[in-house]
Amino acid sequence: MTNERISRIPAPVVPGISDSTRVAAGELVFISGQVGFEEDGSVPTDFKRAIELTYGEFERALHAAGVTYDDLVRVNVYITELDQEKLFTWRETRNGIIKTTTPSASTVIGVHSLYNGATIEIDGIAAAR
Repeated sequence: MTNERISRIPAPVVPGISDSTRVAAGELVFISGQVGFEEDGSVPTDFKRAIELTYGEFERALHAAGVTYDDLVRVNVYITELDQEKLFTWRETRNGIIKTTTPSASTVIGVHSLYNGATIEIDGIAAAR
């Protein structure tokens, strides 16, 4: 279901992302940085598993606020020791998790470290309906 408050302009060069996003007046939801850990609190040793757990936490936070991936207008993804292999793994895994035809504006940022040794963190802004 599309959110009528959101207008997305696809990126002309990079497929699958929005170049910019416009939101009509109304409530916004700010999702703080989410990280995913194993049930015992440890950092997943497999990066794909870390991505899946982190998106699980991100989706939990979205639903708790009454919004979905379709309502996102901006997402920031922070990845430690970012290289082309990690970027590819993130894109492939994210594309398998997020099923939306109109992606939000987003940025992937390589960082030195994250909370408690996590390898990926996601925050975002959504437009409430």
